[in-house]
Amino acid sequence: MTLPSNGNKLTEKEEKSMKIAIQEGSITAIHPERMEALGAMLVEQLKKDVEKDAPEIQNMKGAGIHWRTDSPLSD
Repeated sequence: MTLPSNGNKLTEKEEKSMKIAIQEGSITAIHPERMEALGAMLVEQLKKDVEKDAPEIQNMKGAGIHWRTDSPLSD
């Protein structure tokens, strides 16, 4: 089952409610039908955070911090 791109997105109220449910209980407090919408929302949040931090990540590469780009088995 996949979340349709045009429907069943979480409202702001649902998002806040789910975050509270997870903090006070566990992830099992989320209804299975809404779990996929929650996952999609979290992925979008991560994408925005990465885009926002992209210049900072580029600066880290220049500072000698290496991000692995190959397979760990290639060592």
